[in-house]
Amino acid sequence: MAKDSALIKMDTMKHFHASDLFKIDDIEHFHSNDLEALLHKILQYVRHITNSDAGTIYLAEDDYLKFHIFQNDSLPYETILDLQESLKDLRYQIKKDTGTIAVESFIQSKVISVFDIYQNKKYDFKSSKEFDKNFSYKTKSILTAPLVNFYTNSSIGVLQLINKKAENGQYIAYTEQDKEFISLSSYLITQSILNTKNSIEKLELLNKELEKKVIERTKKLKDTQKKLIEQANRDPMTNLYNRRYFNEIIKSLLLIAKRTSQLFSLIIIDIDDFKNVNDTYGHSVGDRVINDLADIFRNTVRNSDISVRFGGEEFVIILPNTHLKEAEIIAKKLKDIVENNTIILKDGSRIKFTISLGVSQIQQDDESVETVLHKADEALYQAKNSGKNKIVIKS
Repeated sequence: MAKDSALIKMDTMKHFHASDLFKIDDIEHFHSNDLEALLHKILQYVRHITNSDAGTIYLAEDDYLKFHIFQNDSLPYETILDLQESLKDLRYQIKKDTGTIAVESFIQSKVISVFDIYQNKKYDFKSSKEFDKNFSYKTKSILTAPLVNFYTNSSIGVLQLINKKAENGQYIAYTEQDKEFISLSSYLITQSILNTKNSIEKLELLNKELEKKVIERTKKLKDTQKKLIEQANRDPMTNLYNRRYFNEIIKSLLLIAKRTSQLFSLIIIDIDDFKNVNDTYGHSVGDRVINDLADIFRNTVRNSDISVRFGGEEFVIILPNTHLKEAEIIAKKLKDIVENNTIILKDGSRIKFTISLGVSQIQQDDESVETVLHKADEALYQAKNSGKNKIVIKS
């Protein structure tokens, strides 16, 4: 499981709510001096996100995958406690061609999913079937993922999820989003486990050079996580902030406006007759227009201003600590630069375009994101309907 693939596939995580993802601070949240307690927290968390009925965690010891934790919401608590004791000696030898899904996932370092263990012929589910028989349970789907050490790219164990449920309670197959979530999360789950297994006393015995490497690698992990979060907040084509980020930041600005009386302005921008550009020159030229406009924003607005691609040919610029008069000056500057800008295509063709702008202000009495956007939208609507290439101010 290459580290680069985790970065590439970050966009697939849009199917999950942002709070569902592990963050750097969650490592401390899951940190525990009791390894068993930590594993229970991790398994409970992942089962909740994937809506799994049961799950197991195995950790590698010598040449075996050794059982550590089992959870199952369908069984009584007393039964689970008894099972924890009876399964503590369960282990699988780590070697090729065992037919055991946990071992294969560990060796191949990849997520493996099976929808129906009773129909699958590739893996040996003998222990699962015996369990079903002994406890009147029905194992259906299984998702098994290696727990990968980010620094060494090696696996320390396996996390196994059992029986994904739909909202109506029926068992369903694990999705590609489930696989991507587990794949990405495995790095931070593993780091939490390693942090717990390494006692403070042992860490103090490490020499300074090792401590330096740990600090450097921890910084690398944090930097990587920041990059992942940054990517989730960016529009992939223009690299401007996206609507998701806008919704988060505007809520903070509303709170600041209420508490400090500090004023913020907003410019909402729409490319005039953008459909005609696409229809006449094609979508690749339309993309060029959008990217050129994004570059104008980057080169024109202040460092403190926040440029957002709101969707399609619509953009928003947030102007912190800015009154309407100042916002109007910035809006006029943008309009004039765009109006005088010329795009030269490969065949020598020249394209000019204009923008319409609506300017509003975030006030203390604004109650929601919708209130702020409504004022700016009304101003933009007036600008578009009064001939385009216009600026309309709405306080």
